[in-house]
Amino acid sequence: MAASMAVAIGCSADLQPENISVADYKDGKECAVSLTFDDSMKEHYTIVAPELEKRGFRGTFWMCGAWMPAEADQDTTHFTWAEAKEMSDKGHEMSNHSWSHPYLTMLSDEELTEQIRKNDEAILANIGKASTTFCFPYNAFNEKVIAKAMEGRVGARLKEFWLGGQHSPKEYLQKTVEDALASGSWIAGMTHGINYGYDCYSDPSEFTDFLDYLKSLEDRIWVGTFRDVAVYTALAKDVKLTVEADGKGLSVTPATTLDRSLYEHPLTMVAATGGKKVKAQQDGKTLEVKYDGDNAYIDFCPFGGPVSIR
Repeated sequence: MAASMAVAIGCSADLQPENISVADYKDGKECAVSLTFDDSMKEHYTIVAPELEKRGFRGTFWMCGAWMPAEADQDTTHFTWAEAKEMSDKGHEMSNHSWSHPYLTMLSDEELTEQIRKNDEAILANIGKASTTFCFPYNAFNEKVIAKAMEGRVGARLKEFWLGGQHSPKEYLQKTVEDALASGSWIAGMTHGINYGYDCYSDPSEFTDFLDYLKSLEDRIWVGTFRDVAVYTALAKDVKLTVEADGKGLSVTPATTLDRSLYEHPLTMVAATGGKKVKAQQDGKTLEVKYDGDNAYIDFCPFGGPVSIR
């Protein structure tokens, strides 16, 4: 159980306080996969984002502002700021990969700060959303770089599995996912180009085949953006639930120490109901309830008031 819980005994046999918890992942999924794409490549806009959207997925795209043209005809290998805004508006995460992709570990403190700050400002100005995650160029980082990059953020990609090029045979990819399911882990895939560039595919159908494989497991796997999974998992570990008997049901009060301005995201509450249907409300709103076997899954706001379950 991810959340700690204070329990007040005295409820009907149908809905017990000790049977309330917070799911490790959204909707009670067994693991999470984030699909991330480095370097602002044009194919992310023309191929990757549309293929993700066809399957109901959203990705995280790590951008270097210095490489992004103002107009599409200025550079056919990288997407534009307008295209990045379009991707963001469709639910993809557009985030910081430094301004010009240097080895951050080799920079002075002032240069490091500038690489991060300049790209943050460009992302906010052009997309209208702050970057709250970070990806290190060349996957090069140390304690100083991590500390600077994490200021005002919810996560940074410190570990990844390969999606493209020689690293993408079906057996490798499927075993990576199977291992994540077995261990209940969150894993982040990384690639760059699809048809060209570093670690591109010898056969691009390998990319879409892998997306289809993930889609076939969507009842077990949460495919979420890096930001969403980072926020959810942090909240699930931090939130505390106080559960009290309340008439014919329960009142569940959440509390978290995390900053709402950074960590705004619903959590999934698990209520072991023995297969019986329940209704849930929070702050005057009816909450959606999903069912799987003996459990009801309820998305709620960890920063909101008590959740009433009947």
